[in-house]
Amino acid sequence: MAPPFRADQVGSLLRPKSLVDARTNTNLQGARLRNGPGDQEGVAAAGDATAASSSGDVDLMEVLRTEQAKAIKDVVGEQLARHVLPITTGEYERGIFYGNFFESLSGFTVRYTPMSEFKVGFPTNRPLIKWGLPGRDAGFPTSNKVTLENSAYLDDWLYFRSLLPEDRWRDAKMTVPPPGWWHIQLKQPFDRDLYESDEALLRDLSAALRKEILTLYEHGLRVVQVDDPNLSFFCDEEWIQTCQDEGVDLDRLLELYVRSHNDAITDLPPDLHVGVHICRGNFPNGVGLASGSYERIARKLFNETAYKLFYLEFDSPRAGDFTPLKYLPADKAVVLGVVTTKSAEMEDLDELKNRVYQAADVVAEGQGNGRTREDALRDNLAVSPQCGFASDHSEGGVGMTRDLMWAKLDLVNKLSQEIWPGWDQDRR
Repeated sequence: MAPPFRADQVGSLLRPKSLVDARTNTNLQGARLRNGPGDQEGVAAAGDATAASSSGDVDLMEVLRTEQAKAIKDVVGEQLARHVLPITTGEYERGIFYGNFFESLSGFTVRYTPMSEFKVGFPTNRPLIKWGLPGRDAGFPTSNKVTLENSAYLDDWLYFRSLLPEDRWRDAKMTVPPPGWWHIQLKQPFDRDLYESDEALLRDLSAALRKEILTLYEHGLRVVQVDDPNLSFFCDEEWIQTCQDEGVDLDRLLELYVRSHNDAITDLPPDLHVGVHICRGNFPNGVGLASGSYERIARKLFNETAYKLFYLEFDSPRAGDFTPLKYLPADKAVVLGVVTTKSAEMEDLDELKNRVYQAADVVAEGQGNGRTREDALRDNLAVSPQCGFASDHSEGGVGMTRDLMWAKLDLVNKLSQEIWPGWDQDRR
């Protein structure tokens, strides 16, 4: 199955300073936000905020909404002008990539949690503990039935699509978090008086995510990406050793999360493209979280999950080589994240082409039946940056600037045109 875009992007983009400052000033990095008002209302709101500021009575949330709406409008316009596909909001409506979904659930709460309640060896927690962070937000069920009563992202999508011609809605992508995002990180992810098992909680979380995806689809969205760094942690030697020391059954745990993903994307409409990004961590200043080849999980993920599209990172030695792609079935596709967002260094176009050809050779050989490099390129591959440019609201990779960000996205597009010339002609 050919991927929907030969040049793709993971989703988040560097925020303008005005938006970063506005969000910081509200002290709501992880809080639920809604998109700002329309153009005329936004101008009025900005004027009111300025007047309020001069009188010492500033509605910081309104300032944030206004900055957010303007920033999204500007970045969508920039992508349209540059022919960047797919088009995203840059995740400007969120404080962090998984933001707003869990806060929207009924029977669930996101609250400040001491680091002592998190698993010490878990890759996301290791740098935070090292930096001396006393705690962070985490999500917990508060009843025996977690549900989604009101969409987390519908308002965001409606504002986003209002900035696009209707025939370009198919080129828009939004991201969502995985069902088990908080579950895997916590020593006690739920009260046993509320849920009888991990499976029961994850079933409800998956049902909520599936409902969210279908709601967005019903309002015109056709491309969704599930961001799940947790899956890559099953490749991380330090995390694996920690689990073994604690007697954790890693095979059962991985099976649990694979099932939760499948439950979330079961029986979706055939014209809805849903892929999974298996991220290795994207903290500010290029800090990664997990290392190790996808070899440990590739066979299971490619063959036992219902996803047809996988966004994988191959920008550095910590990701390993392309060998795991030998398990990719002929009816599924991988977006090769070969351009790094973690540093300002620009890759060489010819070297990138050669790497894509190497990946295609591995895919073709693994599929057998006389499959060739050309077959794999046609049916199974696309290219992208390895991750988003700013997974949280603050900053991106080392030395990364907005100009360099656009240059890297342009490089991805040039790479795609070298390998699949004219693939996007019907999208211009």
